[in-house]
Amino acid sequence: MAAIYEYTGVVEKILPVQTFSSGFTKRDIVLTDDVGQAGNWPNHIAFTFKKDNTSVLDSVKEGQRAKIRFAIDGREWTNPQGQVKYFTDLTGLKLEVLNNDGSSTEPVPAPAEPEDFGDAGDIDDMPF
Repeated sequence: MAAIYEYTGVVEKILPVQTFSSGFTKRDIVLTDDVGQAGNWPNHIAFTFKKDNTSVLDSVKEGQRAKIRFAIDGREWTNPQGQVKYFTDLTGLKLEVLNNDGSSTEPVPAPAEPEDFGDAGDIDDMPF
């Protein structure tokens, strides 16, 4: 089983659901760190929620503080010219909206966490 990590920040952007020809769906959310907000170089971290987990982001709004539980996925892909490329993805598993003081609100409902985090490896039409 892959390691699970957590990241807390401010929701900067929630992108629309993408559906691919294979039927695979994904939705990205971008969080910006809220530690040292006066800094010149904030971190903008994109997380991907896949398949049924895309609905986790339906009730989240930009500007809210949130904590994301995620796993790190990696994938090897060979392009039509035979060149091998490697992709890394931060796969969102669960999202919890936080109050301004950092305390937890009710977690946004999410499907059960998958047992295998590399399940996107069977998708041939995606380079990631």
